[in-house]
Amino acid sequence: MAGSNRVQFLHRTGHPSISICEVAKEEQADLIIVRSHERGIVDRALLGSVAHGVLHRSHIHVLVVRK
Repeated sequence: MAGSNRVQFLHRTGHPSISICEVAKEEQADLIIVRSHERGIVDRALLGSVAHGVLHRSHIHVLVVRK
């Protein structure tokens, strides 16, 4: 099947946004896709946001998808 090797799913442990950016760099990814949980301001302030962390750490394009 043409293009079937273009998407990979990996499982790593560690801080999510840091791990995502590290793997993207190691794998020479073209794009990172993350899902936004659409939490409120209070939740983001207390819990942080993986999508927000990836957006600020990544050196490649990031696509944030709503549910």
